[in-house]
Amino acid sequence: MGDIAGNPIAQLAFLVLSAAGGYKVWRAQQPTEAKERADSSGQIAALATWKELLEGERAARVKAEERADKFAAERNEALEQVWEMKGQLKAMNENLATHMAELGSLRDQVRQLQEQIHAQ
Repeated sequence: MGDIAGNPIAQLAFLVLSAAGGYKVWRAQQPTEAKERADSSGQIAALATWKELLEGERAARVKAEERADKFAAERNEALEQVWEMKGQLKAMNENLATHMAELGSLRDQVRQLQEQIHAQ
């Protein structure tokens, strides 16, 4: 392991290694490498953006499901109230029919009494 100046093989190896290193540095500065780095950075940024969008959509879906559940509960409560009102109306109609029958019977009795009074 002597001096590089006196060893032509070492000089050749040094020259080849220097050229390879220089080529690598030069290649890193070329647009293709820069493009690949930019492309990788762009992909990372795009993935971050897509992740944010996905999280936003998931949050929006959860809110929409909560609103739908609330709407369904309110709708079911309204339907229960409608059915209760229908039952109350049916009972009132039956009650009205009973009163109308009684009223008809009472009118008949009043008519009969009036006829008896006029007949005397």
